[in-house]
Amino acid sequence: MSDAAFQPRHITPSEEQLAIQLRRTRLLLVEANAGAAKTTTLALRIAQALHRGAPPESVLALTTTEPAVDALKARLAFIGVEKSTLARLRVLSYETFSREVLAIAEGGTTPGLETPEQVQPYVVRAVERALTLPDEPHPDDLDTDARPADLVEGLLQSFDTIKGRMLLQQLDAEQRLTPAIAADLGLDYLTLRTWLCYEFIRRGGHPDHPEFRYAGDGPYDLARQLLSGEVQPGDTALPHGLALICVDEMHDLNRAAFTVLKAVLASSPRAAFVGVGDRDQVIHAQTGAEAAFMAEHFKAEIGQPEVLPLTTTRRFSTQLAQHVGALARKPYAADPQAQTHIALEPCDTPRLAAELIARLAQAHHAQTAQTALRVLLRHASQSVLIEHELLRHGIAYGTAGFAPYLARPEILLVRGLHAHARQDYAGFSTPEQRARLLDAWLLFTGARVDSLELRHLDARDAQRVAVAEAAASADSTHSFVEGHALRSAQPAARRALEATLALLRSGDADAFEASFLTLLDPHRLAARVFVREADAERVAANITQLHRVALAEGGDVDAAFRLFNQLDAVRQRSRGSERVVLSSIEAAKGLEFDHVVLPHLTAGEFGAGTVENRNLLYVALTRSRQRLTLTFDPARPSRFLKDARFLI
Repeated sequence: MSDAAFQPRHITPSEEQLAIQLRRTRLLLVEANAGAAKTTTLALRIAQALHRGAPPESVLALTTTEPAVDALKARLAFIGVEKSTLARLRVLSYETFSREVLAIAEGGTTPGLETPEQVQPYVVRAVERALTLPDEPHPDDLDTDARPADLVEGLLQSFDTIKGRMLLQQLDAEQRLTPAIAADLGLDYLTLRTWLCYEFIRRGGHPDHPEFRYAGDGPYDLARQLLSGEVQPGDTALPHGLALICVDEMHDLNRAAFTVLKAVLASSPRAAFVGVGDRDQVIHAQTGAEAAFMAEHFKAEIGQPEVLPLTTTRRFSTQLAQHVGALARKPYAADPQAQTHIALEPCDTPRLAAELIARLAQAHHAQTAQTALRVLLRHASQSVLIEHELLRHGIAYGTAGFAPYLARPEILLVRGLHAHARQDYAGFSTPEQRARLLDAWLLFTGARVDSLELRHLDARDAQRVAVAEAAASADSTHSFVEGHALRSAQPAARRALEATLALLRSGDADAFEASFLTLLDPHRLAARVFVREADAERVAANITQLHRVALAEGGDVDAAFRLFNQLDAVRQRSRGSERVVLSSIEAAKGLEFDHVVLPHLTAGEFGAGTVENRNLLYVALTRSRQRLTLTFDPARPSRFLKDARFLI
């Protein structure tokens, strides 16, 4: 065993990194700032343990995602850990680790499903079961106009919350579930009932192990068995005799993963623990991530840790570090050699912000010194006006975290309403485009394909066949909408859509401005087919933004929709761009870019002064390397601009 410091290749550790690398303590938490080389520092601590004589097999490193696993392995190799040693280390995601433990405990490996398409049939069966249970005590609370297949995406997101937070494990096992209890858990009753049916299907076929596991099921199943006593700390399924247990990106821990971590620590009580994270980057509330797992929960359920800082960012300048530190209310240092130009751009309206972003994107394409420009948005609906401006100027761009606005189902529906009203499908010139349009019609009308010729197929395949046939020509598309999508629509949806069609047939620009959103009522239209309120709000926001863009085109409704069609053709001909990308903030987490543009830092646009919004802004600001551009309405600046001392 050696007490000498491991000497890494390629880097010279900072004083903070060296203190973490050499620290001998049972429980160590590292409070790291964004860009402060968290993963490299954890690699140094692992390399130090190996240097002191710990066998590679006695080191376990856990992190949230497979890309994070690859990143840690890459940093270990970069600093000089030999390839043969690295192959013996256990660097795993929580999902992989949990499934390995469960395979031992259950006596066999459970098949894994990797994509939403693979798990969709099981969710559809669960919805159908929930809607038809004969002894359901609250049938009115299960009422929905949606087809089961259209609920899958939202349900899977809600299932992530149920699993990550272990919501049902908080209830008494004998407690009868009601709509009120669902509301207390932050769920609607249909989601809760569907979850129970889904779990019955997933786990009911095998007494010893489930039929399959999907993303998040590994930590959830292991945590559930740990809480029930089916698996206990000390069982042979869990690793024993570990010398070092590490966790990277600890701010992404949820209750399921934390329960697994506690059992791992209890099974190797002499192991040292090092967890590295940034509590201000907790933005995955959907999966149950909480800052408390690096603070009060850790102290109460594991023990009192020693806490060391990792404050010096290598990503951006001292000036930006001061702003970010003020926002997060914590010390923040930076490499004095780093230079980040910060520009605050007053924009009275979203249109002015969109025009500015178009100019910045155009200039970015014209130079080669900087590679990536990323426009980070709080809400996907904020991309509508920006994309519209980029397309008008022929500027190539890509999207991350959301679909281009002209391809979103709710936007296709609105364009399809105009096409049907005017009997002009010029904007949908290919069968593929018409098929996507018809899928949108079926989604929001709740119409189901009911054909004797297709009854041998399941609902999803029947829709695919019927839509393909109807999309073969514009005439057949029009006939399908008129004769099936509208005629078979749920009554409330049909009334709203027919009223909107009448308005569009009139071509009255004043009526379009005054009544379009009232007649269509996009929030109610979406609420009939989505179980999550967030999805209904998203649909309503996107349609509202499209309406505003159409009005800004000068009052000629037909001309506005012709322009949408022309711009969609431009979009589809374009190869997109990796140099200019519009992105959700969540999709940018863990990444960095030469130039970050963060528009709409305006009261009411970015959101209220909640911890979630503050953390999202923190993540967005800390993605920037060389340039940061912020836009805001000077009459209504976001309070965060003052909190971060961008404005006095």
